[in-house]
Amino acid sequence: MRRRLLVAFIGIVLCSLAITWTGIRLMSGIQADTLARRQTAGYVTAVAAAFNQGLLPVAQQSYRPDRLDRIRHSLGLRRVGIVLVAADATIPIKILAPIPPAIDLGALRSPDLASGTTLSGVDEGNAWAMAAVNPGQDAPLLVVLVSRQVTDPLGPAMNWLLAAGLVAIAVAVVAALRLSTVLARPVVEATDAALRIAGGDLDTRLPKPPAKRTDEVADLARALNSMVEGLDRSRGLERQFLLSVSHDLRTPLTSIRGYAEAMADGTMEDPRRAGAIILSESQRLDRLVSDLLNLARLDARRFTLDLAPSDIAVVTTDVVDGFTPTALESGVSLGSMTSNHRLTAIVDVDRWAQVVANLVENGLRYANSSLDVDLTETATGIQLSVRDDGPGIPADDLPHVFERLYASKRRPDVRESGSGLGLAIVRELVQAMGGSVWAESQPGGGASLVVQLPGMESSDVEE
Repeated sequence: MRRRLLVAFIGIVLCSLAITWTGIRLMSGIQADTLARRQTAGYVTAVAAAFNQGLLPVAQQSYRPDRLDRIRHSLGLRRVGIVLVAADATIPIKILAPIPPAIDLGALRSPDLASGTTLSGVDEGNAWAMAAVNPGQDAPLLVVLVSRQVTDPLGPAMNWLLAAGLVAIAVAVVAALRLSTVLARPVVEATDAALRIAGGDLDTRLPKPPAKRTDEVADLARALNSMVEGLDRSRGLERQFLLSVSHDLRTPLTSIRGYAEAMADGTMEDPRRAGAIILSESQRLDRLVSDLLNLARLDARRFTLDLAPSDIAVVTTDVVDGFTPTALESGVSLGSMTSNHRLTAIVDVDRWAQVVANLVENGLRYANSSLDVDLTETATGIQLSVRDDGPGIPADDLPHVFERLYASKRRPDVRESGSGLGLAIVRELVQAMGGSVWAESQPGGGASLVVQLPGMESSDVEE
């Protein structure tokens, strides 16, 4: 990357200098031609005026080369020519002084000469001009022709410009080396950090950029640090999940093993009670294994939904009523409030029942004395709220309640704790049915788990 930045910087500087140099040369050439043409026209006018002062008639004119040489040297001209042209400016009569080679003889036939117009032009680096000495007369015209070399108005300044360009290139190389190092360093550091993270070092962090810094490099550092924090948290959650699952598996297995050994040894006085406990613990194991399988299917997206318009009020009431014995056994008052009319939503009935069951089971695990399940119709759809009067959810836990493998810090001390799978399953199922789910809590004031399903158009209900 550093090499590419260096080449790019130097290339930009060289292109800029080349464009600037070309522009200066073009403008200088145009300005030089314009200036030389204007000056040459002024010179030929001055020479013609000198001839007009005290000249004899054309027929009596005697040509003196030394005089023209003095004029040529004093004005810095390359050549001064004189020619007699017929009054109608059609054909030359006589050449009195050599005509400069840069002049187009066709211009001598221009009728503008007879009217006193000065003609000028530039040809192959030479500026030329011609003017009549005695315009407006019927006698042959005495035409003065001059030429001079076009000189670059910048002159020696071009050498200074070239030197300045070389200095600019040298400065650009030094600046490019410095900038490429400065710009590439954060990327190199991010690459090294990413390699260390890939190697398992989740303590790696990039220097935290200032809050006011919003450039791409700062965003990269924040994103990488956020990614590492997420990975570190995920590893912690995975470790916590494994400990939780191991505990939840070991507890029923220990109970089953103990009662099974007692029955095998013949020391169990009440085999019926032992069988009931073994059955209960095996059902507990079955639920845990089912949750693990469900989560695996949800992660792999290997599940199907039979979505259809359904009255979820009836389904919700039936599921909540099924938890009444469990609530009574736990000493929790389970209340349910649903609308008296149909609440229709496009859901998979069995999956919706699973959502409600998981939420109620989670609420019973944390409730102190009451758990309320409310199903209401809102302006945006249908909302299910499961509210307990437990210890509440810490603010740090709220964003992570429905994450996979997450176990809250408010784990109950007495009742059976979950493995952190139920709420993750709830979120996956609700999102698959087009809804959303979130948690609300006030520390010490209980918690509410809320599910929002989209409403239905009247046409969908009729169908």
